[in-house]
Amino acid sequence: MNPNEMFDRTFDCECGRNHSVPIRKLIYAEDALERLPDVLGSLVGGRRVVVIADERTWDIAGRPAHDILRQSHWSVHQIVVPDTGRGGPVCDDTTRDWLNARLPPADIALAVGSGVINDLTKWVAFDRGLPYAVMATAASMNGFTAANVAPTLKGVKTLILARPPLAVLAVPSVIVGAPFELTSAGFGDVIAKPVSSADWLLNHIYFDEHFCRYCSEIFSELEPYYLEHPGDVKDRKPAAIEALFNALLYSGIAMTIMGTSAPASGGEHLLSHTLDMTSSVDGVPHDLHGRQVGLGTLFASALYERIFQVESPVCSPMASDMDSSFWGPLAASVRQQYQAKRPMLEIMAEKLADGKTWRAFLAACRCKVRPPDQIKSCLQAAGAAHTFADIGCSRERFLAAVLHMHEIRKRPTVVDLAWVLGILPAAAEEIVDGWLTT
Repeated sequence: MNPNEMFDRTFDCECGRNHSVPIRKLIYAEDALERLPDVLGSLVGGRRVVVIADERTWDIAGRPAHDILRQSHWSVHQIVVPDTGRGGPVCDDTTRDWLNARLPPADIALAVGSGVINDLTKWVAFDRGLPYAVMATAASMNGFTAANVAPTLKGVKTLILARPPLAVLAVPSVIVGAPFELTSAGFGDVIAKPVSSADWLLNHIYFDEHFCRYCSEIFSELEPYYLEHPGDVKDRKPAAIEALFNALLYSGIAMTIMGTSAPASGGEHLLSHTLDMTSSVDGVPHDLHGRQVGLGTLFASALYERIFQVESPVCSPMASDMDSSFWGPLAASVRQQYQAKRPMLEIMAEKLADGKTWRAFLAACRCKVRPPDQIKSCLQAAGAAHTFADIGCSRERFLAAVLHMHEIRKRPTVVDLAWVLGILPAAAEEIVDGWLTT
């Protein structure tokens, strides 16, 4: 099925499952703001809306949306989520509670912004049983259309299930003109797809996790617009930015269809989550999620390159516990994830001895992963972060993150496979110095 034809549809997939896309409308047009009252009116029966933005997106699109809705006789309540001491708002349990306490009775919520605002609105709307829509302001991440939320709970980056928006609207000139670090973050998020697809296949082959080829390839036809011509993203060419934005939307839809983050998130995302989590412990600032994911993709691609050279795998003993001293006050929460993964790592080690399974894994994943030199070149040409210095991170801090990021999630990834094969920890410094330093 053409992705453009699947909105508000349920269909049978070749993967054997019945897929449903609850998102009803996607509007990418210069008159998206003017169409907002009619769009929201087609989604709900009442005319009470709460508009949620941050201090920047309120000026960009929040106030215009507020005024247009008021003029169309909607009852509008606005909430501007304040910045934190270290920058913009964050998506965590504290901010959720703050927002939830201020949410008035409404028929629909409208998020105006990108990652944090979209996730916060999705979260509180889900808790209230309230439908929501989003007016996107940047091509910065794939969560617009995803059913999940990625908050920080008690200091630990977590994934929780919610509901996707009923509609996504965006003004092309706003998306093209967004601060470039946001666009480069979106580029880092979509460039992760080859690695996340390979990690999905890894879990399918070793742990029988359901795999859907359609969801894995849902935006493949868009990739040439930005991966084969990454300089067009840096130059803000409208066709490249639109393709990037659509790829992010379809990536989120794939996660919604599957009910998991598997189609778009693998070992590459763990680096970003780890940097975010350690930031909450030691106070050292972190960068935007997608910019960090781009570096994680480069590291994971280099891991896969080494793994693909292994002909006869030999397993190394895994640590029985995670490193409590590294995680400090987060250790107990991280330990729960790591201990839940331990039995799966034992299964992986057993299956690695089966030559047939190893060959099936190599055949399936080799054709998915892009080599690290291509990832590096694309990130550079697109003006995205491609070294640890680009995200304001020291070599010591970056190395510590890559050596501990496998501990935070119970789902195995390429990072775990590299540890089981004995490629890590030994290769970490060589990969970081060879691919992520200059």
